[in-house]
Amino acid sequence: MSVGRSAPDFEWRDGTTVGERLRRAKGILLDFDARAPLQALAGSWDDRIDYVDVDVKNRLGLNAVLLRPDGIVAWASDGKAEEEEAAQAASRWFGAPRSD
Repeated sequence: MSVGRSAPDFEWRDGTTVGERLRRAKGILLDFDARAPLQALAGSWDDRIDYVDVDVKNRLGLNAVLLRPDGIVAWASDGKAEEEEAAQAASRWFGAPRSD
């Protein structure tokens, strides 16, 4: 899956799809391996990015994907997730992380 292209409409085991989740007009960080570092990263943008740890029917060889609200891939990982790269993509597309 290439950054800058439309994401496939991943389908959750319960039938929910990415398209349905994007209706909330927020980005989505899909974490197919439920890793704490990615959850923490998404928490810094939780007003703009929904973190979803989910098992989809076909992950297409990926373990994590960051989607913009328009369904375009902002970042994808097919190996060990690089949190720094994910954070850079989040900053590029969603602005500075929230400061509490």
